Amino acid sequence: MTRAALARFAAALTSVTSVIFVAGILAWTPAAADEVADRNAAVAAAVQEGTQWLDALDAHRYADSWTEAAAVMKEGRTQDEWTRDVGTPREVFGKAVMRELKHAEYSTSVRGAPQGKYVTAAYLTQFSNAPPAVETVLMVLEEGHWRIGGYSVERAPAPETPPSGKDKAGAGPTPKARE
Repeated sequence: MTRAALARFAAALTSVTSVIFVAGILAWTPAAADEVADRNAAVAAAVQEGTQWLDALDAHRYADSWTEAAAVMKEGRTQDEWTRDVGTPREVFGKAVMRELKHAEYSTSVRGAPQGKYVTAAYLTQFSNAPPAVETVLMVLEEGHWRIGGYSVERAPAPETPPSGKDKAGAGPTPKARE
């Protein structure tokens, strides 16, 4: 390839790259920014609902937690069954002494559920009678209101421990000073 041909090729490539870059900037419009803001607002509202729902469970207000449950959570069970199924294990766990939101994520699809608006929030929780747990709450937007569509409690993974001094490279017995 001659130098002139190489120069024309480089100029064409630069031109194409510039067009792609400008197209990318134009694609990020105020509408896209509004969509991100709407999702962030949805996550904040859903997390607030999820936190209040967990507070109701902590206070043994199982009837309130039933009221805020989505239709999918109520299918196939009565309020009395719900109270028993949720209340019994929570009594064993003891009081929630610490709860921290670890992450929350917005999505429009959840496995096994129809398309919709969902937020999944995971909380690290310490109960008085149990090891640390991760409570996962799935919220679904139903008729303009965030409702609880799912709930699970699992043992939290063990925290990663930093390596001890013995595991560090070069760590070993301290050499004796020469006399």
